[in-house]
Formats: sequence, structure tokens, C-alpha cells
Amino acid sequence: MEPVEFREIAMILAVGEELSFTRAAEKNYISQPALSKIVRKVEKNLGAAIFDRGSSPLRITPEGQRFIEYFRRLEQVRNELEKYCESLRRQKKADLVIGAPSFFCTYVLPPLVASFQMEHPGFSAKLIETNDAELRELLRAGVLDLGLTVEENMPADLQSFVLKNESIVLAVPRATPINARLRDLALGESDLRDGLVNEDAPCVSIGAFAGERFLFLKPGNDIRARGLKICHDAGFEPQIVMELDQLLTAYRLAEAGLGVAFIRASIPCYAGFSPDLCLYRLDHPDTQRQIRVIFNDGALASERRKSFVAYLKSCPEVR
Repeated sequence: MEPVEFREIAMILAVGEELSFTRAAEKNYISQPALSKIVRKVEKNLGAAIFDRGSSPLRITPEGQRFIEYFRRLEQVRNELEKYCESLRRQKKADLVIGAPSFFCTYVLPPLVASFQMEHPGFSAKLIETNDAELRELLRAGVLDLGLTVEENMPADLQSFVLKNESIVLAVPRATPINARLRDLALGESDLRDGLVNEDAPCVSIGAFAGERFLFLKPGNDIRARGLKICHDAGFEPQIVMELDQLLTAYRLAEAGLGVAFIRASIPCYAGFSPDLCLYRLDHPDTQRQIRVIFNDGALASERRKSFVAYLKSCPEVR
């Protein structure tokens, strides 16, 4: 007797469930003659008929009942083996692959993952730096399980929820002369909390800085687009002296006196308030935005992944 292949076993079980070669063939996307040929080959190999083709509807022979019982056991063992092998593979790789901008990968996600690991020993996450333009395609390709984005328009094929709101502020080198006039309007540490500016904090117009040199992020970044719109709405084109990849770099260069920069309000909370900068709240609606968690619904099939998402929704530490 030759070994029976698992594909052949699956075909026979399908015929046994449907009691119809036609329906079983359609279910397995195979032609009926091809399916019949497979079944006859297995019956010849086993030395007994599995199905009584002379009856209507199709019946399973007594010998066939025993064969199908054995085949079901083999299928069960195979499935258990596959699950065990998958669990071994998962032990060798991260439970969750998260894509996010550099700022989140550096400051926000590591402590969140560490806190979650305390409640779920053995959980591991891999962080991949990416931008909003790449994020969707990496999720669709299965490279990422979950991502953080500030994009407003969510595609229909991906799921999302709001993680938190955040403010954008203007960082101005303290030596800039205009600070002498606006000093009383500058933000203090107490004005910034959890990435947001207090609602009662004073506002200034971006027009006051029309003559300054600006540090902008490169095209494709949401803060760049918002910054340009804020300036254009005030009637001027900003003098951009540098285009940068990272928001934290813009913050440090502004601190060094090389220009003013639009930054997320949470940066000073993580990187530290600088005595060399003045921070201002701007009177424009585009300084408020949402940070979203975006994911492919099928990528969160495991209980650990679902638990991590639930943790993000409820965690008060998220900024």
C-alpha cells in the first residue's frame, strides 16, 4: 500500500461531507472528473470502495466509514501539528510588529510595550520606523500588524480607532527678538499635559513670525502640510532654511537657534523643556489633530494581539 496524501484525504472527506462529487468538486475548485480520478486512485490503493456510486444519493460503504474515521483522525493530528509548529515559530519571532514614526518608536511605544509585558510575560513586539505614506502598504502586505498614524482619511479595508488627541506648537529660539514682545504669551511646563495645550493657554498668530527662518520636515509629513497651511492662511510663504526627516531633529536645531519649527506638544515632555526655546500656542484649528491606531482586522486574530489593542485603548499613560 502506498501512502495516502493529505490532499487526497481532504478530497475524500469533502465527498463524504457533501455526499456529492459535484458539490465536493465545486467546494475544492477542482473538476468533477479530476476528483473522481483521485478517489478511485485512493480506493484502489486501499483495496476497497469508499463510496457506493450505484446509490442515489451517494452512500458511504461500511469500509468507507472506517477509512473516513481514520482520515478524520489524521486531519486532526495534522492540524494539531501545524498549530504546534506555528506556536514554535511564534516563540522565535515577535508577537506583534508595529509601525510608527521615529518619535513614537523612540519615546512612546517602548514603555507601553514594557508595561504590557509585565502583565503578559513572554509577549514581544518589534518596532519598525515608518511614515504615513508607507504605513498602509506595509499593513496590507502583512509586514506590519498594527501602526500609528495621524492620517485623517482612513481606507475602507483597514480598521482604526483614535488613540489620543495632540496639539502642535511653535518652537522659537529664545534669542529671537520677537520673544521680547511675546514673552508673556509663551507656554510654560504647566500649559502642556499629555501632548495637549491647556485650553486656557494664550494664543498667538503665526503672522507674527512671518519674517523668521523656518525648519520644516520633508514633503509627505503631516506636520509639514499643516505648517504650510497655517502660514498660507496667514498670507505668507515661510522661508524654509532646512528640510528634515525627524521632528526631534527639528526641535534640537530650533534649540540651537537655527530657526523656528512646528513640533508636537509632547516633545518637551519627553525630550525635556529647553531654556533656549520659547513655545507658543497658535490660533489655528490645524494645530489640533488625532493620533490613530490602524490595523488589518485579520492581523489581530491572536488573543495577545487583541489584548494589546485593548490595553492601548484603556492605558492612561499614552501621550
